[in-house]
Amino acid sequence: MKRYALFLASLLVAAMLLLGACAQAPAPTATLQPTAAATATEIIPTPTATEEPILPCNIVFDSDRDGNREIYSMAPDGSNQVNLSNDPADDTDPVWSPDGSQIAFTSDRPTDEGGRYIYIMQADGSDVRKVSTYHDSQRPDWSPLGNQIVYEINDDIYLLDLAAGTEVNLTNSPDKDEQAKFSPDGTRIAWLRGGQVYVMNVDGSNPTQVTRGGEVAGVDWSVDGRLYSVWEQPDGICKNCIYTTDGNDIQDAGGKGSIQQFLPFWTDEGDRVEMGFGDINHTGHEDVFLVGEIFPDVFKFLTHDAGNNMNTDIAAQCGPTHGLYPQYGSQAEEPVSTSGGPFTIGYTGSIDGTMQQDFETACSELENITCVHGENITALIDQGVDAIINASNRWDLYGSGPAVHDAVGAGIPVFMLNADSDEPNGVFNLSVEKEVATTSLVWMIKSMNDKGEIALYNFGDSGLMNNIIENELKDRPEISPYRFTPSYEGSNPFSDGTVKALLTEHPSIGGIWSSEPQQDLFWLLKDDTFKNKPLFECIAKKEILIEWKNQIDAGSTLQCVSFIRPGGMAYDGVYAAFFYLNGSKFRSDAFAQGSTNTLRFDLIMITNETIPLWIGPKLEALNGGENELYTVPHLTPQEIKSLWFE
Repeated sequence: MKRYALFLASLLVAAMLLLGACAQAPAPTATLQPTAAATATEIIPTPTATEEPILPCNIVFDSDRDGNREIYSMAPDGSNQVNLSNDPADDTDPVWSPDGSQIAFTSDRPTDEGGRYIYIMQADGSDVRKVSTYHDSQRPDWSPLGNQIVYEINDDIYLLDLAAGTEVNLTNSPDKDEQAKFSPDGTRIAWLRGGQVYVMNVDGSNPTQVTRGGEVAGVDWSVDGRLYSVWEQPDGICKNCIYTTDGNDIQDAGGKGSIQQFLPFWTDEGDRVEMGFGDINHTGHEDVFLVGEIFPDVFKFLTHDAGNNMNTDIAAQCGPTHGLYPQYGSQAEEPVSTSGGPFTIGYTGSIDGTMQQDFETACSELENITCVHGENITALIDQGVDAIINASNRWDLYGSGPAVHDAVGAGIPVFMLNADSDEPNGVFNLSVEKEVATTSLVWMIKSMNDKGEIALYNFGDSGLMNNIIENELKDRPEISPYRFTPSYEGSNPFSDGTVKALLTEHPSIGGIWSSEPQQDLFWLLKDDTFKNKPLFECIAKKEILIEWKNQIDAGSTLQCVSFIRPGGMAYDGVYAAFFYLNGSKFRSDAFAQGSTNTLRFDLIMITNETIPLWIGPKLEALNGGENELYTVPHLTPQEIKSLWFE
C-alpha cells in the first residue's frame, strides 16, 4: 500500500511554484529518465483512451467534520463522500488494501486493554475487526502484495502477517522509529528513525541509513522505487527531494508538473495529476485537493466543509491496466546482462508442453549457454553439467533424493521445480506448494475463529503435509480435526458421495482442507443445500471463478479461497541458475518465510471479498483459460534478478 498524499510543507512549496508559473513553458512530459542507480528507467506513461483503469482510484481519508475523527471515502472527483466508520471513537490513518476491497485504520474504540489498535473493515465500512494485539498501534501501511501490514507502536515498527496472525517488532531500538512505508514491490520498508530516512528488508534485516543531515519531514516511495521526502537537504539541492535507496543521486522533484511523475494520482478520465491535503488557502481547516494543469485554477478542491480532511490514500492497484501486478516490479526496469559462462545447464524430469517451451525460450535468450536433456539427475552428473533444472513433485522428490545429494556433492547446484527439497546446501526450490497448503489451512482456521470441526484430507499421507497440519493445530486446542489419508489408487476417495456422507454425519464441519484441491467440491457445495457450507479451496479455473462470483452476487453463503500460482517456473529456473553460476548472491529476503532454500514468489490469493475484482481484464492478463489453471506469466529476467539476487 502506498500513501500518495503530499506533505503539507511540500504542498505549500508546490502551490507557490504552480501559481507563479502558470504562464511559463509547458510542464515536462510524464516520462522521466532516472540515472542507472534508480530501480526503473521510465515512469509509467499517461494511459491512452483504450487503457481504462481496472480499479477506480477512490480516495479514503479521515475527517473531523462530524465532531470526532471518522474514516471517509469518495470518488476521484470528490463526489459520493461517505462516512464509513461512523463510530464515537476517533478513527484515523486509513489505508486501502492493494485491491481496494478493505481498509486498515487506527482507532481508540473501547477495549479491555484500552489504547489505539489497528482495525480492518470492508470497503463499505462493514465487518470491522481489530487485527493488532498491542495497544498504541498507529499509522498502518498495507503491503502491495496484500499479505502484510506495517505500523508503529511506541516508537518501534511492527509487521503484521495477515495470514499467520503474527506481529513482529522489526526495529526494537531505543530510537524513535515511525512512518513506515512499503516499497512498490513489497520487499522493503522505508521509515524515519531519529528524523532521518532508513530502509530495511521486509523481515527487518539490513537496516540502512539513507539520508544524513537536514530536517526530513516524512518519506514515501516513488512509483519507480526511489524515495521522496520533504527534506531540508544540507547541500541545498532540494526541499522536495527524490533520491535512491543508497542515499545517492539526490534530485529536486520540483513543483509544477513534476511531482505527479513520482507520486501520481489517476482521475476517472485517465489523467495523471497530484493529490494532496492541507490548509493552502489559510481557511483554518485542511482540505483534500488535486493539482494539475488540466484544471482551470490548477487546484481542484475535493472537500469543501469546515472540518479537517487529511491522511488520504488510494489503492495500489488503481490506475492504468499495466499497473495490475505491482508485486512484480516496474515494467520499465533496466535490462540485465545475458552474457556469461560458458555454462551447460541440464534439465530432467517432467518438462514438456509449455514448460518445455519456457525452458527452451530462456536458453535461447542467454549467450554462451548450452542446454542439454538428461534421462535423470545421475545422467546429467555424468555429462558434467554446471547446473541442473529438475521438474519434480513431492513424491518424485523422495526417489531422487540420493541423486540430488550426489549432485550437490559434485558441486552442481540443483534447481527443483514444483517441489520443496530440504537438502541444506546447493539446492534451490522454485515451488509454492508448501506456501499454498499452509496459507489455505491458516485462512480456513482463522475464518473459523480458531475453533470448530475441520476435515483434513492428506493424499498419500504426505509427511510434508502432515508437518504443516501439526504445526498449525498444535496451539489451537479448540479445533477438532477429522483426518483422512486417501490414496491415489482405486476409485476417487474424495467423491460427491463420501463428502455428502461426511457432512450429513457431521453437519457442523466448518472447513474442508485437502492437500490435493478438488474441483468437484465446488460444484457439489454450490448446488447442494447444506445448512452450513464449509470453507474450502476453489480451483483457479475460468468457469469456477466466474460461477463463484455469480454465487456471491446471488446471495449464496458459499465461501472459498483460490490461488493464482506462478507460471513459467522452467523459464525462471534457467535464469536463476544462470545468475547463480555467474556469481550473483541471493538476497537475504530471496527465500520464502521459514525457508532457507525455497525461493520467494508473490502468490496471489483470491477470496469472496476480492473475486469481483478479478472477473474481466485481470483474469485475461493471466495464462490459462477454460479448462486450464490460471497462472501468473513467468517473471522477466529483470524481475528474477531484482527479486532474488543482490
